[in-house]
Amino acid sequence: MTALRKVVNSSDISNIFDLPPSFINRQLEIIIFPTETDEARKKPHFSMEQIQKWSNSSKIQAITGILKDADLPQDITMKDIKQMRLSEKYNI
Repeated sequence: MTALRKVVNSSDISNIFDLPPSFINRQLEIIIFPTETDEARKKPHFSMEQIQKWSNSSKIQAITGILKDADLPQDITMKDIKQMRLSEKYNI
């Protein structure tokens, strides 16, 4: 995040800010940060074409897990699934 920092005389900003008496006739440090706008907080929107393209990439395929109801036997274990994934990926 970018910020702006400047040291100013309190008399230079007294017409902008209501300063407490302890700030009068003193050097003050002003630090300015941008605020997050609603626009910046919005999640990015992707087209279905982009999502399908990314889902078919090798990196995504490498982390894709087994989906429920994927025609797997009921008695399959995580160890079996891990072995299936390793054999699929590394031809073991």
